[in-house]
Amino acid sequence: MKRSTIILFLLFAALGAGTWFALRYNQKAKQGSHISPDMDFGIENTDEIYKIFIADRTGRTATLERNGSKWLYNKAYVARQTAIDQLLETMKKMRVNYIPSAASEPGMIKSIAAEGIKVEAYDKEGKIIKVYYVGGVTNDETGTYVMMEGAEHPYVAHIPIMVGSFRIHFRLEPDEWYDRTIFEEKPEDIQFVSVEYPQKKSESFKLEKKAALEYAITPFFSTTPVSHQQQKKGSAEAYLVGFEKLGCEAHETHSPERDSIISLVPFAIVTLKNKNGTEKVVKFWPVEQIDDPNTKKTLTIRYLTECSWGPFVLTQHKVFGPIFRGYSHFFGSKN
Repeated sequence: MKRSTIILFLLFAALGAGTWFALRYNQKAKQGSHISPDMDFGIENTDEIYKIFIADRTGRTATLERNGSKWLYNKAYVARQTAIDQLLETMKKMRVNYIPSAASEPGMIKSIAAEGIKVEAYDKEGKIIKVYYVGGVTNDETGTYVMMEGAEHPYVAHIPIMVGSFRIHFRLEPDEWYDRTIFEEKPEDIQFVSVEYPQKKSESFKLEKKAALEYAITPFFSTTPVSHQQQKKGSAEAYLVGFEKLGCEAHETHSPERDSIISLVPFAIVTLKNKNGTEKVVKFWPVEQIDDPNTKKTLTIRYLTECSWGPFVLTQHKVFGPIFRGYSHFFGSKN
């Protein structure tokens, strides 16, 4: 082969390779590959995230911070773990789906400015990992407008294999972040429990741990006669197991019924003290009841419930029923 022919062949090969790389580059850009910092929204290792700040233009904010194995919402409340998991998964997997046309950019930027949510992610040392804005959704509701802080161009992002917008995972309402757990106690760590039934005083009681596997169960009110029957063996331990995992159905902090409900006499007031000194007081008011056609009794389905540490929630009787025992439940002939 002549020298000139070889040189010409190598030149064409180089041009071909360059064209191939250019095409691959453009293809990746269209598919949302991480080709520039302003397109790199996903945080692959979410274990590096120790603080997340979310805010919108109306002044609503949410600050989430790691605290051991849990996350705290606004430094005061344990955050709902499922909501945290959804948020971290979103921050990990969000990817640019496609680069919008230049003609559509002004409208997207205007949308982000008007209804965008600002998201800041920090590491353990308090250094910023990423800051970006999450805007509205595309007309077909399959993509979400996003824009990195300081960037010139917005993008349409998505989460692969997820249908719909991921914007909903950047929550701002307190009720969406509050943990739904009411009681989560190891039976052996419970020092004291009292259940007061204001309208049925004779069944109100106190249960106090005296020693390992030794519990004293006494009337809540001094006017209630002390039972002379023998305490059922294992009844106290079995009762305390009911406090291992009890959660609410939903938060009702902004319920219009709250003020009128808490002015009424509650059905039950449950007080629990842990061996470490932590105390919880929870009050229950029936809000949904039905009449049982067989027994002719009124059955409660749901309660509006006030927790001493802040949340006002909706609870179900089928969940909390096991802890609504009466004083007489613990005494009898069974041993």
